Formats: sequence, C-alpha cells, structure tokens
Amino acid sequence: MTGALEWQFGGVLRTLPPMAAWGVLWVLAVAGLFLVVRLYRRTMRGLPPFARGVLTVFRAAIVLVILLCLANPVRVERRKTAASGNDALAVVVDRSASMSTPDYRGSTRLADAVRTWKRHESAAQEAFSKILYRRFSLAPSPAQSFDDAVKAGVPGNETHLFSSLRDTLATSPTAVVCLTDGLDTTTEKADDLVGEALRRGVPLYFVTGKNRARASETLNIRAISAPPKVLRKTKFTVTVLVQAGVARDGELPVGLWSGEEKLAEARLPLHAGLNTLTWPVPVTSAEAGILPLEFRAGEGDRQESASCTTRVVEHTDIDVLYYQGAFQWGYRFLLASLHGDPGFRLTAILNPALQVQGTAVPVPQTAPRDLPGSAEDLKRFQIVVLAHVFADQLSPKQQQALVDYAKNGGSVLFIAPDSQAARRFAGTPLEQMLPIIFDPPKQESPDDLAEKQFQLHMASIGGANNREDTRFANSAPQQQESPELQAFVVPDGKAAGSKLFQPGPDAPRFSEYTEVRSVKPGAEIIAVHPRDRVPGSNAPRVLVARQQFGEGFTAAMTTDLLWRWKMSLPSTSHTSEIFWQQLLLSLAQPVPGQGLRLIKTADAARVGQRVTIQVESPADLRPEVVAVSPQGVRKPVPVNAATEVGKPQLAGFVPDSEGKWEVVAGNADGDRARITLTVSTRDQTLETSNLPPDADGLRRIAEATGGALIDTEDATVFRLRAGEDRESPLKSMPLWNSSWLLALLLGVYGAELITRRLFRLL
Repeated sequence: MTGALEWQFGGVLRTLPPMAAWGVLWVLAVAGLFLVVRLYRRTMRGLPPFARGVLTVFRAAIVLVILLCLANPVRVERRKTAASGNDALAVVVDRSASMSTPDYRGSTRLADAVRTWKRHESAAQEAFSKILYRRFSLAPSPAQSFDDAVKAGVPGNETHLFSSLRDTLATSPTAVVCLTDGLDTTTEKADDLVGEALRRGVPLYFVTGKNRARASETLNIRAISAPPKVLRKTKFTVTVLVQAGVARDGELPVGLWSGEEKLAEARLPLHAGLNTLTWPVPVTSAEAGILPLEFRAGEGDRQESASCTTRVVEHTDIDVLYYQGAFQWGYRFLLASLHGDPGFRLTAILNPALQVQGTAVPVPQTAPRDLPGSAEDLKRFQIVVLAHVFADQLSPKQQQALVDYAKNGGSVLFIAPDSQAARRFAGTPLEQMLPIIFDPPKQESPDDLAEKQFQLHMASIGGANNREDTRFANSAPQQQESPELQAFVVPDGKAAGSKLFQPGPDAPRFSEYTEVRSVKPGAEIIAVHPRDRVPGSNAPRVLVARQQFGEGFTAAMTTDLLWRWKMSLPSTSHTSEIFWQQLLLSLAQPVPGQGLRLIKTADAARVGQRVTIQVESPADLRPEVVAVSPQGVRKPVPVNAATEVGKPQLAGFVPDSEGKWEVVAGNADGDRARITLTVSTRDQTLETSNLPPDADGLRRIAEATGGALIDTEDATVFRLRAGEDRESPLKSMPLWNSSWLLALLLGVYGAELITRRLFRLL
C-alpha cells in the first residue's frame, strides 16, 4: 500500500488543467499579497514599521491558507493489484481481400496496420498477462501467433467485421484490438456490437491500415421491406436498405414511387467509405386494390431500383384488447360502436380488481384475467386500449410489456380524462412510449394522499366515490344534470384530425379531460381543446395525439370515452361509430403475413457466373421469376424449393452480357416484385472496390466502449493498464477541511485580531 499527497482542485478550478489551475492560484496569491502590503502601507493611523510588518504577515498568511484550501490537498492511499491470470487481450486480424489487395507500390492495408501495431505491441505485453490471436473474414478462427494470424490462409471475399467481433467478445477477453479498415460487407449494425461490448465491459481498440489503391464507387439496393396487406385509409411504413461505397463525402438521392406518382424523396448523407443506409417512408393507403411501390436510388446510369406490391384490403379482423381500470359508462357505447364493423374483435378486461372479463364476439383464445406481463402474450392483439387506468394497477412488468409490445409492432391507445390519476404516470415506462408528457403529481400531505388513494381505489372497483354510478356496466345511467359538452378542434395546419372526424357541429364532444404538460417532438396532434390553453406557451390543450414508437404506434386521448356525446346524438346518427372505427383503424398495424420480395445475395454480378436471388413469397403461391437482359431478352429463372421450413427460396441464372439486368417475380395473386442488377465483365465487389478505411466510424465505436483508435506513434495507449500503474484508490482524505488546517486558519486570524488589539486598532 502506498500513500501520496494529490492536489484535486475544487470549484471552477476543477475543470482546468493542473498547470492552469496552479497559474490561477499564483496570480491570486500575488494579487492578494500586493493588496495586503499596499493597504497596510497606506493605513489611516500611523504605525511603526514593526507593527505594519507583523499585521502584513498575518493577513498574507490568511490569504495563502485560503488559496491552499482552494488547491484541495488530498491524501490518497492506493493498493497495488496484481495482474490476473485471466487478464487477456484478444488481437483480431482482418484477413479479407480489402486488407490484402496491394496498390501500385505493392503495399497493402494489412501491412500498414501491422507496422502501427508493432509500435504498441510491447506496451500491450506489459499491460496484459497474455495475448490471444484470431483472424477472420467470414468468421473468426484462432491463430497460434501474430504472424500466423497475419500470414496464414487465403484472404476472403467478404468482411463480417461486427459479427466476428461479437464472437470474440463471447470468449471473455479483457480488451480487444482489431486490425481492420472498418469495411463490413453485411447488413450488421455497429450498435449491436457496441451494446454487447458495453454489456460485457470490454473496451474495443482498432488499428487502421491505409494504402494508395484507387477507390471505385458501388451502389446496391439490398432489400426493401413493405407489408403484404394493409387496411384502406391507414398509415404504414415502407423501408429500403441501401449499401453505397463512395470515395468522398456526398449525398445519395433516393425516392419512393407508386406508378408515375412520386410519394417521397430525400438526399441521404454519405461519408467516404462504405455506407449502409435505411430509409423508412410513411405511406397512407388509398382504396382497396394493388398498391405498387418502387424505390429508386442514385442518378443517371448508376441508378438502382427495387419494387414490390402491397395489397390494400377493405377490412380484416382486428383483435383489440380493452383494459378498463374502473367501471364507467363509456365501455358499452364503445362496444356498440365497434359492433357496426364485423372486422373488430374486442376482448375486454373491465375491472382487474373484480376479475371481470368479456368478449364482443367469440374468440378462439380465453380472455386473460389481467393485463399480461409479457409482450409475447399481447402479440395476438393488434391494438391495446387502456381506459381509465390507475398507475398502481399496472406493475412495472406490465408497463414494460406494453413498451416491448409497441416496439415490436403493436399499437397502444391510452385514454385518461382524470388529471389526478394521469399525473401518477409521470416518469413511468408507460409515459416514455406515449406521445404526451404528464405534469408531475402534486406534493400532498400524507393524510390527503391516503384519502385520495382510497378514493381512487373505490373508483377502480366501482364504489360510491366514483363520479358516475358504475354498479352495473349494462344498466341505464341515472338521471342527472347533463354537463356542458365541448367539441374537438382540428389544430391549424394539421390534416390528420380531419381524416378522423368532421370539424364543426358533427365533431366529437367531451365533458372531462386531462391537462397534460406538452406533446413530444415528432408526435402528430389530431385534436385540441377549443378554448383552454397551456400557461406560458399559450398552446391549445392537446386532446388526441399519436406517434410511431418502434415498429408500432402509440396514441393518447385525454378525454372521457365520449359516451355523453353519443347520447346527445339522434338515434339514427352513426357519427360516433365512424369516429371510433376510424381512430382504431388509424392505429391498426399492417395485416400479418408474408409478401413477395426479391433480395440480392451478393453485391455484384459477373458475366458467365451464376447469380443467386433470394425469393420470399407466401407459402401457398409459387412465384414465376424472369431475368430481363439489357437488350430486353426475357429468360425464365427456375425457383428451387426451400431446403428447410421457414427458409426462403432461391432463384439462380447465369447472365451472358454486361449492363443493367432486371429480375422480375410475380404470382397468381397479383403480387409483383422487381430488382435491378449491374453485371460486368470483371469482379466488382465491395472487397475489391478499394473504398477508403472508415476511421471515423471505428473511432466512434472505440470511444463508445472505452477504447481508442490506435493511429499514432504514441505507444502509451495501454499505459493505464500497465502493471506499475495498476493501483486502485483505497482511501481518499481531503486535507483542506481537516482540523489542523482549520485551526491554523483560525489561529492566524485570532493572532491578527490580538495584535490589532495590542496596537489599539480595535
């Protein structure tokens, strides 16, 4: 164990470098001493030189002691820790073609990376008890030594960088060093690698290699994702996955078309090197029929395209789970509204405290007794409606299940007309996924809190304290004075609300609503309060809002269930039914199923070599695939059945000319899919395109995991891991507030006061 005095500056000095902090203290010390001497020299009363000197020394001592406190002296005792036998460094070498292809001088990126690593190898050997070596292209494999990892084997034609490093993390190293150019030819995400490294607490270090090979550019649409079926007048998302390799920073123009109509366009930023980009586009379906969708990326001769079709259907079965925390009249009217559309199937948990369940139509599964605690159990429902719920009714497990359910494609509608109950959801996982932000609950005395908890409990079980007589869900409401009903208003410039209800006399009307703090950025406001405003911002109170959350949708309705509005309408009016059906349809996710898609299995094709296309299609429909040459010659492509259940089918052909080929697929159901493919007379893959190393991307990954990019001649990157520096703080004792220092400060000040008294200055 060793002990040492350290200066740990406090206050504003904490953020400064040590030399700068000492400089500030020296300036303050000199300025303080100058003022002390000057003030005592020009004192109002004449004093002998001895008296002035003594008082000057005392006051200067006080200034110095105060500055000493600002320097914050700390005695730190450390204990050296010996290196563990499991303290292992994994050195992983990228043996793909991009690292091994020589330039005009015969130099490779791997050779450059090896030279950089050799300058750090000795420091790594001192810092770690052992070093393990691996090499990879498609998959990692162990090596006997560093030379074996660099020289043995044949360079591979692909780079599975992220998956290989995740496999290396599974061997539980203390740290990982990878010699690579950062080129990953798969669709793996760096975020998954960073998350795995953080979970295991393993820092990642990268050594990049460079050469002077001339770079060429590549562009590929790897796949598009679109639902096979959607409901009419609903919003869904179509996504394209593009891989682009460029020599310098720039932009990639992309667009989504439906026939001759352009639905969306954008310019995606590109950095020098390999870019794997996803572009999700929200699309609103029209009337029933076939909706063609085509993505186009790039411009001119280098443009790539891929298309598919989505079938828009009139109606389908929508399974809704309705969870109600307290008995009230809204449920029976909502149930009646959905009865008009046979596509809705409602399963209700009317009151979890009394274990009351029900179903609108017979369903194959048994209704749950309470809200499930796992997203898997919610998967069979397309929409979950939470009406008049209380925070203490939903456990953290149930709330997390709802979050996971929405992330995976489900929709959640939260209805809460009670501000007091809604505020208790502030800061919960449920609020995090909703498009609104609740006001925090008010501070209340224990007695008031207990009383309100009792009232909420009685309301949740339909007791007398509920504002409505809720003893029986299907009995007629008691005669009482009707409250004033207020109408929904469409916010200025927002068309979403007008698609769900008609503004004006036929707009939905409510009597109670919750005051929320604000709407989250990116949320879609559907309806607002006609008069009430948020203090400060003067923005109208939001009544209905929704947003996309993960793959699903979440929505919040801060009013009651509009049953009083329904009762105020003529018996022949269907305005209420239309509103509820349209609102739930706007949240319904695309109909589950598998559509027809074509996916490239390689990033380039060559004349005379077989091209394989992955075909995804409904199991009961066998697609016909045709390859169209640049000259317009159509060549049927046989489709091989999948080798395993759930695996895609494969179609293959051999192109006989270079240029832009098309692969078109269709089935008897009217589904169509198409991709373009550039065929050349020589290999043009990502590995042979000589794209520049992705140093910036590797640096971001390294710094996110606590590692570094090793690209300098400084061999101290592992300094903090070296044996002589492996000292962990055992005890820190600040000395500025110790009794002896405070006693010294008070003693000097007391001595000055006594001296001033002796000289009759007090």
